[in-house]
Amino acid sequence: MATRTWLVVAAAALLSACGSNGGGAKPGAGGDAGSDAAADAAGDAAAETAGEAGDAAPACGTAGGTPPAGTELSSDDGDAHGNIRTQQSTITIDGTAYKLAKVPLWEAVRFSLEHPAKILGFRVMWTNLGQDAAPDAELTAGLYADFGHNGFDFWSPDPLWTGTRCTADIKEGQWTDYVFDQPVVVDKPGLVYVAEHSASPGDPVFAYDNTTHADCTPFDACPSAFNLPGVPGYHNGASFPFQRDFLVRLIVEYTDNLQPENTFFQQVPAGSGNHISFADYDNDGWDDALISGKLFHNDHGSFSDVTASAGLDAAGIKQTGGVFGDYDNDGCLDLLLFSEDPTSGDALLHSNCNGSFSDVTAAAGISDLESYEDCGDPANTHAPSAAAAWLDIDADGYLDLYLANFICWAKNTFYVDTIFHNNGDGSFSEWTGTHGFSTDSAPSRGAAPVDADADGDIDLFVNEYRLWANRYYRNNGNGNVSEVALANNLAGHPDGTFPKYYGHTIGAAWGDIDNDGDFDLVAANLAHPRFFDFSDKTQILLNDGKGQFTDTAGPWGTPFTSAAGLRYQETYSVPALADFNGDGNLDLVLTAIYDGRPTDFYWGHGDGTFSLDSYHAGITTRNGWGVATADYDNDGDPDVFATDLFQNQLPTSKKGHWLEVRVVGNAGSNWAAIGATVRVDAGGKLWLRQVQGGTGKGGQDSLTLDFGLGGTTSADNIVVTFPGGKNVTFAGPIAVDQRWWLSEDGTKKSGWAP
Repeated sequence: MATRTWLVVAAAALLSACGSNGGGAKPGAGGDAGSDAAADAAGDAAAETAGEAGDAAPACGTAGGTPPAGTELSSDDGDAHGNIRTQQSTITIDGTAYKLAKVPLWEAVRFSLEHPAKILGFRVMWTNLGQDAAPDAELTAGLYADFGHNGFDFWSPDPLWTGTRCTADIKEGQWTDYVFDQPVVVDKPGLVYVAEHSASPGDPVFAYDNTTHADCTPFDACPSAFNLPGVPGYHNGASFPFQRDFLVRLIVEYTDNLQPENTFFQQVPAGSGNHISFADYDNDGWDDALISGKLFHNDHGSFSDVTASAGLDAAGIKQTGGVFGDYDNDGCLDLLLFSEDPTSGDALLHSNCNGSFSDVTAAAGISDLESYEDCGDPANTHAPSAAAAWLDIDADGYLDLYLANFICWAKNTFYVDTIFHNNGDGSFSEWTGTHGFSTDSAPSRGAAPVDADADGDIDLFVNEYRLWANRYYRNNGNGNVSEVALANNLAGHPDGTFPKYYGHTIGAAWGDIDNDGDFDLVAANLAHPRFFDFSDKTQILLNDGKGQFTDTAGPWGTPFTSAAGLRYQETYSVPALADFNGDGNLDLVLTAIYDGRPTDFYWGHGDGTFSLDSYHAGITTRNGWGVATADYDNDGDPDVFATDLFQNQLPTSKKGHWLEVRVVGNAGSNWAAIGATVRVDAGGKLWLRQVQGGTGKGGQDSLTLDFGLGGTTSADNIVVTFPGGKNVTFAGPIAVDQRWWLSEDGTKKSGWAP
């Protein structure tokens, strides 16, 4: 298989290249004695410069003067020790050697803004000044926007600000201030960079300090970076974190001071993990949580670990996560546990209807044993399952099962997904390679069923990683499916090479994003800055009502905000859609993997576009994977789990009316009503939700559906479409601000519990 060449530079190589002699050097974190001393020295140097220059405008340069008072952000230790042009290291990229002492390069320092701010200026310590510069020559430095939030890539073609200082006013080893004529306003906290470009070895460059960072893997370890702009085939050049700290400081004035306790999501105690599925497994009206394979019982708003007592440990597998579904229609939710470990199988646990489960894997005929790939170890006898989903493929009233199998990392080989058809007697038959399902190996990372074309049967989206095309199985309505992802524009965008490369789709979520009565898709993609031009960024795929999709996330002509309002973040991971403020529009949570990468929160506008508001949301998860939503505390609004549980604490004055619906299949459909769609008609508007059998990256939102209704005070009617196309209408007026239990036989009741 042809693959892209991924750039890897060993941290140890850069460390030796940096000429480390950092014994006894202090870290550059602010707030310690060394940092205070450095700040005092910087202030003294600035005062001396200001005293020498007076208040007169500089003879040349655009950024002279005395900087206004503000907060100074820094990471250096204050002592100049060397510069990048003295380095003897050579970096080889795609067979070409680049010597840091000689090649054109950018130097940059990353600053993290914790609050909205006005940026007033910055100060730098120049070195390598030389002796032959003209007195009226100028040195340029600038402020640049972040590019992908990886901590070392910035967007050089479009500076937020640039300015110059005369070389006559710059002295080796002293601070030089760059003062903005007008502040640069940053209303959404995040990363910004101060950077300069050095075209030749004799050009002045930033000094670096005496602190050496042995490992740049932690996000906060190495705030300085360099970029080689002349690397062919790299959209933004080749960027690297630098193991020394350039002497650069940013001067800001914070314009807001929102405290963590005042954000509208607040973390509450519960288990932590990367896979999350919500369901009320004991039918007490409170959603429980399966967190990375461990079961937590909801004790009316708090959680207790019942993994062992409920019988999950008895299965004896290394479970990663799981999904809930009543496969035998006895009114109690069963549980499929999946394992991403190739030495461990998956397990089907049958509910005993008393809060405990029994392992029925063998009796049911569920097995992911495989013999075609041992991934370098004979102990690897199972296909590693990254996700699973329940769906009724043939609308016979019994839930079938799809297992999304992933990757052998050691060999970059993939596995075949497995599909099990429910025989209706407690056993399953494997349908892999039959009824239209593929036997091709692929790096499947998630499975998300939906009735995308509104024809009454359940289709299936399978998200693929490693630049592989996503798959979309359209249900033909006769127990067979057709894979039509490319034709329906769900495969991803091929990059034009052969073989074609698509995206790294980690997670996906269905929802009616534009409020037009059909299901749209958010597909979260990892997309590296250096391959930005051809990579699939995160997609907003709007449905035309017939199952044909258009990606409206772009154009990404600028790297900061797309046409749909999404900012470019390199490692977006898993999306979740819910109406968190009850205004009738689905909002979006997007986690991002890798250390230090934040989870983003977006308000939905109901037209397919979003606005970033992570600052006020306060979801503090970094390096996040799975995410799912549920009203775990039964207060009428959805909460969110993203590595940890965050309670929605928006005040009532900022929320609209709501309606919660739990559907029961008691007249021919599966009891949990997984796959059913629910349409609420209220106040001349229509809202759409579905009962999920799996979403994201092996997760599951609550089976209780939450509708935000804005100012609407009653529902005119509710229509439930069960798998197979059977419609059941519940006529209004139906009171809002409560939970309704709607059964397939036409009966309904309100209340938190069944």
